[in-house]
Amino acid sequence: MQLGVLLKGAKSYDEAIKSFNEVIALDANYGPVYRELAETYYKWARNKPSTAKVNLQNAITNYEKYLSLTDYSLDSKMRHADFLILVKDYKQLETVANKMIAQDKVNPRIYRYLGYAAYENGNVDVAIKSIEDYIKAPGNKVIGRDYYYLGLAKIKKGTAADGTVNQAAFDAGLADIKKAVELEPLVVEEFADFGKELFGKKQYAQAAAIFELGASNPESKNYLDDSVYYGISLYYGNASKPKESRDAVALGKADAAFDKILTTAPNYDEAYLYKARINSLLDKDDLIIKNYEEYVTKITAKGPEEVAKPAVAKKIIEAYNSIGAAYANTDKAKAVEYFNKTLVLDPANSYATQSIKSLK
Repeated sequence: MQLGVLLKGAKSYDEAIKSFNEVIALDANYGPVYRELAETYYKWARNKPSTAKVNLQNAITNYEKYLSLTDYSLDSKMRHADFLILVKDYKQLETVANKMIAQDKVNPRIYRYLGYAAYENGNVDVAIKSIEDYIKAPGNKVIGRDYYYLGLAKIKKGTAADGTVNQAAFDAGLADIKKAVELEPLVVEEFADFGKELFGKKQYAQAAAIFELGASNPESKNYLDDSVYYGISLYYGNASKPKESRDAVALGKADAAFDKILTTAPNYDEAYLYKARINSLLDKDDLIIKNYEEYVTKITAKGPEEVAKPAVAKKIIEAYNSIGAAYANTDKAKAVEYFNKTLVLDPANSYATQSIKSLK
């Protein structure tokens, strides 16, 4: 078994499992080997995600075998709950937690685990009560993840069947999520999927509020991705609004977000495209021209093959038409020049054709 432990530490997981299976061949009732097997399968799943589904199930099966051969004391059950958190088996965790809570002198941490599991299983009322009970109890050490789950549970509770989120519920949840970040700044790395879910449902203001947290922490592994989503969430949240309803402050934050992105990732050409679009909503002709021209310069420098890509050509046409429109009131010759550039790429472009006619 010690050979297997050494091999596990060296990440030779398949060889470690062979050693542990040799132990089982000698004595199938030797309990400790099953815990080692469980931990090996768990680490293998973590280090090689393509094996995760099978290996996590193997981890759970072996841990339960270990319990059955050792003891079912509260301490052992708590270790089991700890392990279920690691392997993210929330259905089993909720069952185990409820059974433990029915016993005397339970470890208070199990209320935390019940809250996490209940949230993951869609039981938001149980999640909120369990986590609040844990947080409020004197002597319990509260961590960022407690507020993370509490905030998400409150938001989910306020989410209607059609996916829209009640703003008051969202604000209450967001307040807890911000407490989570205060306690544990890198918990922002956990928010990306939730933010993208809101973005996908076109709840751009709420998505921006979530992504802003990640965009404020350069140490986060999602910093760049969150910053991009933050900027485009603010943009799309205003793009369909009439001029008088647009939030100029939010659009200013979006523009600044893309400036920060370009500092971190100077080759992220789409930043210029979004900065141009943002300034288009703000009617800042000089910045519309500057940013669209920068985008076109960056893209054309990559060669004709890049420009010929349909998706890229569409964006360059957008740039030429927008630059032409920005010049239309101050320099008609320049405006016509850019509309003609559009027609080189798309001879049937009606906007460019009609604009040239009106300018003449």
